[in-house]
Amino acid sequence: MLVLASSACDINQKEVQSGDEFLKIYNHPEETLAFYTGSVAQISGGGYLYVSAVKDENSDIEYPATNMVRTNAAGVVEWSRDYDWLAPASDLIMKDGSAFFVAMDPQLNAFAIMLDPGSGDIRGQYDLQMTMPLYAYADQHGNLLVLGYDFVTRSSWINKYNGNFELIRTTKLAVNADLELMIQGHLNRTGEQFPFFIGKFSTATSTGYYISCFFNYTLRTVFLDISSLNLTGDIFSFQTDEAISSVLHKSASLFGLTGYYEGNNYIVAETEVDVNISQSIKDFEAEQLYELTYKAPVVSTSIDKDGESFALFVSQTNANSIVIYQYAMDSDSLINTIYRIFDQRVEVADVIQTEDLGVAILADIYLLGKYRRPVLLKEPATLFFPPDE
Repeated sequence: MLVLASSACDINQKEVQSGDEFLKIYNHPEETLAFYTGSVAQISGGGYLYVSAVKDENSDIEYPATNMVRTNAAGVVEWSRDYDWLAPASDLIMKDGSAFFVAMDPQLNAFAIMLDPGSGDIRGQYDLQMTMPLYAYADQHGNLLVLGYDFVTRSSWINKYNGNFELIRTTKLAVNADLELMIQGHLNRTGEQFPFFIGKFSTATSTGYYISCFFNYTLRTVFLDISSLNLTGDIFSFQTDEAISSVLHKSASLFGLTGYYEGNNYIVAETEVDVNISQSIKDFEAEQLYELTYKAPVVSTSIDKDGESFALFVSQTNANSIVIYQYAMDSDSLINTIYRIFDQRVEVADVIQTEDLGVAILADIYLLGKYRRPVLLKEPATLFFPPDE
């Protein structure tokens, strides 16, 4: 591989390809640093921003700090910035020419951090009036939904904010167990990493959010009414040993799900879900994904071109590959399975459709088997939408 030197905070890039597809591995000379990638977003001009949690094994600070990198459209680093905000735990959200993410201060209080995507300079910080942020999501109306953990009441804490970061609604779901140590281990990257996520759904009878969080002793997917944030239904599992790892709302009451049980991974490419009842994860007929790693993280999204839509489920295999399962959006038919093979272990973090209708995947790779570093993979649109013959 060709190694390109960069002036942006000593990040080195290993370039495999260029153009509408590329693979970039962003190395760093400090062996004591570990990068835990979180989210990627495309910015004006076709470049990318991605955010990582950075843990220094020699630091006295328990929780990882935040690193932001901007690249051009070919994945070449333009700048890299470090911030004192701890344990970034959200989508990287673009808003009115700015970008923001959710993280916490040393007292575990959640903040939204707004920055200039051109320079990385911070434009504002907004106290979200909650603790231990685990995930954040912005819907198409500009509302922000944040999942946190309240260690005082031992509850999952969900807040909804308007576009000015003003609190609209709050709700708490009792966990009924003291999970503070498990939450701390998740946030400081020393314990199990749980699949927290948030998304929006709209069926014929209701509209709301689906959230993966702790509730009533278990890690489960709950459904909340969009206005009141009242609980309407959920999909439960056995404590924290099994869980839904990703959800994709397809249409009406149809969802795509992935999950794990006893370490094995499963996919339900399409199934009807009643968001107004409580049901078990075992109620759904699932196909086992034998090739994925133990309790593999999965990220899912939909891609579209000229009215044609597909569902993507992206994860990692035991053979050091990133795998993309492409399904028809209107059925459970598997259209394509795509592998990208690495010579080291990889872990998937995020996936987005790009402006040119391709796909960008953010992941981590263990260089030499031990140095955890970011990877940005860009796949062309022709891989998912074959050209007309």
